[in-house]
Amino acid sequence: MSRIVALSAALLMASACGGGVPITPLPEMDLALACSAPTILAGEAVVCKATSGLVNVGVSASTVWTSSDPNIATSMGIGLFIGKSEGQASLTATYAGESVSAPLTVHLQDVLRATAAAFDGSFRVGTTATMWLQGFYGVASASTGTLTLVITDQTGATVSTSAPIIVPHGGDRYLISTTFTLPQGTTRVCRTGVLQIGSTTLTVVPDVALLPCIAVTP
Repeated sequence: MSRIVALSAALLMASACGGGVPITPLPEMDLALACSAPTILAGEAVVCKATSGLVNVGVSASTVWTSSDPNIATSMGIGLFIGKSEGQASLTATYAGESVSAPLTVHLQDVLRATAAAFDGSFRVGTTATMWLQGFYGVASASTGTLTLVITDQTGATVSTSAPIIVPHGGDRYLISTTFTLPQGTTRVCRTGVLQIGSTTLTVVPDVALLPCIAVTP
């Protein structure tokens, strides 16, 4: 027993003197954050990715995503933030007790954009169809705006209009739709998003990849 005690004492003295058995420090976590843009419009989304080494930890259920000011940018989880109003916010990912942040600037202006579109139905004369439009809006020059989806035929005549949605000052995402019966003589229907802000009318037509117009068969 005395030999064991003596050996332990020798190891402790060697360590205190800087010699003997080396002590290896635990590795520090190398948490990094990269966001898709440092500046966005109110209503627009920014996507952030948190990594530790080569591992994407941002999709982990244990990673917490927060905004320093949810009124400017709101966290939707898994690294997705939505701009809400004019200002600056700090976007933060917290994982395993470590945090990393990135700055974000949000600009508010009157804007209407389309990012996705969908439809349902056979698009034959006399049948019922539904068309959707998704995107984001910004209302800067008034306290509210009115958002609608307008469906027109090949002549530009209105076939259907969605129920108006009152949207508040600021920015956010939208999803609007309308269901309608295809009238006789219709050969094509097209969708347009309309945002009315006071006397200002903003319109958006989805790009070709999102099928702004659909052919109608007799």
